[in-house]
Amino acid sequence: MRPRLCSFEIAWADAAFDAIYPEPGTARTLRSHLPHGIASMHPAHFFDGVLAKVPFEQSLGLRLTLWMIALAPLFTIRRLGTIASLRPLDRTRVLERLVTSPIYVVRQLAMSFKAIATLLYVQSAPVREAMTLPVRPARGGEGAMPGLVSATRLLARARRADDAGSVTTGGQHENAAE
Repeated sequence: MRPRLCSFEIAWADAAFDAIYPEPGTARTLRSHLPHGIASMHPAHFFDGVLAKVPFEQSLGLRLTLWMIALAPLFTIRRLGTIASLRPLDRTRVLERLVTSPIYVVRQLAMSFKAIATLLYVQSAPVREAMTLPVRPARGGEGAMPGLVSATRLLARARRADDAGSVTTGGQHENAAE
């Protein structure tokens, strides 16, 4: 049997998961179409259960990931404190910096933590229903969310550029596996 999360680790996990899937209607999620945040789903207890069920090596890696995220404010936004002691907007900034880190291991550990959050979040029936409902028309016409560009527009633009014989800087797969 593996050791359970300590109370401070539970606070860290709740804060980190809440930064990934915050409650809708807050300043950071004004345009969210999802019905609720992850905090009401008790994410730290879910994470504790995952740590208890997975093999030792994975459990250790996930726990180290939690510690990395918890102590990341020291290195990412130069604040003395843990993820649980930050304001919600600062928590989001910390996670954004971790998933865009130039250090591969840091980036991947942060993404694995987000994947764990998603495993819990999609267990909610209202969330699954909201994820499968169309939010905007398929062609990006009236009622489309501002700032979104439909994939068909991007493909059409790329085909026109190829037909015109323009040379792109990175070739066909310029964004692949950077």
